[in-house]
Amino acid sequence: MPSIASTGAVCAILAAGASTRAGTDKITADLGGQPVLAWSLVSAIASGTFARIVVVVRPDVPQGAIEAIVRSRAPDTSLVVGGDTRTQSSWAALAAAQDADVIAIHDSARPFVPPSLFARCVEIARARGSAVAGLPLADTVRRADEAGVAIEEVAREGLWSAQTPQAFRREVLERARIAVADRSFGDDAAAVRAAGLTVHMVLGERRNLKITTMEDLAYARELVAKGIVGMPALQIR
Repeated sequence: MPSIASTGAVCAILAAGASTRAGTDKITADLGGQPVLAWSLVSAIASGTFARIVVVVRPDVPQGAIEAIVRSRAPDTSLVVGGDTRTQSSWAALAAAQDADVIAIHDSARPFVPPSLFARCVEIARARGSAVAGLPLADTVRRADEAGVAIEEVAREGLWSAQTPQAFRREVLERARIAVADRSFGDDAAAVRAAGLTVHMVLGERRNLKITTMEDLAYARELVAKGIVGMPALQIR
């Protein structure tokens, strides 16, 4: 069986999205002979960072297919029912990780997250309270009106494109959960910032792309087919 570290860190993989823009259930879609969800799951295990893994699923979809993906690779993984929003699903993961000192929340739609990024985010979050993977913006950024007419150029200095994993000490997420109540956010870092707490950015990975559309899925499949990315190997014990 794969070895999982007993560090007190829990990985929460969010698999509760509606996949409306992808036009298919992207987390069970084939990617190089493996379901998309399996890639994040295997990477989290291969990182050797987590005492436990939680997969958050949609409340309105039968869990059989997802459970089969999860149990065959990590039998001790917990399946938790999420909510109607991403934020509600994150709070469901928080409630299921009472034993965690650090919780790393990761979108299952980012299959190419390397094990080292999980480990780095958890290490920094344990030391500093938070660690959000991301990339500094390199492109020129312009604001446009509804007609697509450019209005102004936005200085990109200090701007980051956020990724996942986003790792936090448990008490940080607990404080954010209480402070923001029923509000919803685009990611967990936004909820933590809305609570007036500090978010530390961590250099992510270019390959840690997000599958949102069918074009994204096709591109991800192309990367796998060309051998540019591959699923991490697990040590079986």
